[in-house]
Amino acid sequence: MTKPTLIGCIQALLALLLLGGIWLALPARWAWVDVPGTLLGVASALSAAALWARARWAPRFTRIVLWAELVAGTLLTTLLGMGIGQLAGSYGPVGAGGALLLGTIAALVLPYLVVFPALQLRALREPE
Repeated sequence: MTKPTLIGCIQALLALLLLGGIWLALPARWAWVDVPGTLLGVASALSAAALWARARWAPRFTRIVLWAELVAGTLLTTLLGMGIGQLAGSYGPVGAGGALLLGTIAALVLPYLVVFPALQLRALREPE
């Protein structure tokens, strides 16, 4: 399996996780979650399709999408960490339950929106 094909598979998986998580798993609609998450999911799917089709613009577009994923994942993980500290510090035992939930979400976000994009960026930088 070539490097672009593998990165395309990872991008397709992320697109499925983002779009499925936002539109099927979330019980309520919030525009500040739905819009950026959907845009990122669609961009990931487009990136995967372009890599599989070996489009000339695919590597550059994929780098842009990967940077967007990395920035969004880092921001989301940071905000979740700050929320954990605020909940646990302000609300005692009740806040500890909310902090545990936010910690679980951060643990799920970290590999897909921080680690994988960073590794893919490095893989795209190296020659085949």
